[in-house]
Amino acid sequence: MIVKSKNILLTLLAAFFMVSCQNSDSDAQTMTSDDPDQVVITEYSDYQCPACAYFHPIVEKLEQNMGDQLQVNLRFFPLSSHRYAALAARAAQAAKNQDKFYQMHSMIFENQERWSTSSNPAMEFVNYAREIGLDMDQFTDDLNAAETQQTVMSQKEEGEDRGVNSTPTFFIDGEEVDPLPKTYEEFEALVQQRLDEKQG
Repeated sequence: MIVKSKNILLTLLAAFFMVSCQNSDSDAQTMTSDDPDQVVITEYSDYQCPACAYFHPIVEKLEQNMGDQLQVNLRFFPLSSHRYAALAARAAQAAKNQDKFYQMHSMIFENQERWSTSSNPAMEFVNYAREIGLDMDQFTDDLNAAETQQTVMSQKEEGEDRGVNSTPTFFIDGEEVDPLPKTYEEFEALVQQRLDEKQG
């Protein structure tokens, strides 16, 4: 019963965030919006980073509360110091190939403590893929595909070109957020300030 409820919740969340929260090759150039009523947040994150997991629900809440005023681009930035971060990013990319990126993205962050200490994290990701209803043969093939690894690393290189050297790193309309906000309220205030500037 708990698993079914979780599946329903993930499906609803994915449906809500699918339009505004994206991870695609085209996002690389979408750092700002010409729309004065919309702000773009670009986040470079590492799935094994505890700080990134902390910000995951904050970003979700921003999207939920700000709606069309906010577009979020999620970018892979696996740190070499985190043994399984690149594998987790490949799992998210493999799910994206079946239009279920956000479901996998959320499960990976919500279960970070479990898989990051597992002796076989790949099996954890396979279980998540099964839970969200992916074609398992395709998921396994995509997880191990050179193209998937290339996508993950190209996003990391893109971040490095923008000066990213730690996670999470956020940009609001192309400007790096530094220092990072500590709470949802602080983050919302930054986004609202940028909106006010664009509209003023």
